[in-house]
Amino acid sequence: MKAVILAGGYGKRLRPLTIDKPKPLVEIAGKPILLWQIEWLKKYNIDEIVLLVGYLRDKIIEYIGSGRKFDVKVTYVVEDEPLGTGGALKNAEPVLRNEEKFLVLNGDIITNLDPLKLLANVNENIVVSIAAVPLRSPYGILSIDEKGYIIRFEEKPIIENYWINAGVY
Repeated sequence: MKAVILAGGYGKRLRPLTIDKPKPLVEIAGKPILLWQIEWLKKYNIDEIVLLVGYLRDKIIEYIGSGRKFDVKVTYVVEDEPLGTGGALKNAEPVLRNEEKFLVLNGDIITNLDPLKLLANVNENIVVSIAAVPLRSPYGILSIDEKGYIIRFEEKPIIENYWINAGVY
């Protein structure tokens, strides 16, 4: 089975870290995000990876190469101008066309979920399965009484009944 890693974005929200380094090569605990992802995929016997690259792609290609040094096989699909998730996947169609199932993950996530459970949901009636996490407010929430006094403060609570994309499909 193949995994597709979306690694072509500009990483603007991580500036200045991504001025001269693509987001998948930003280090977390001394290791690039992309290497964390490769190790996670290998744990589940997924060793064929399609890297959809764009911004600073030469740095990713130089670091990963053929994938051999990481015991994986890597194919690259180059995106000259950003097309978003759908456009990037459309560009990868030639290398994915014969795959019954494949995993897609954003190039900036580190996770411990079991991707095989996610893929087990895909069948002839369900063509996409997505990992979702509860939406957390980016702000602390105040409760104020009728006199204008703060009666409660909750730091970045989970917002009930709203879910967001966890970056694994």
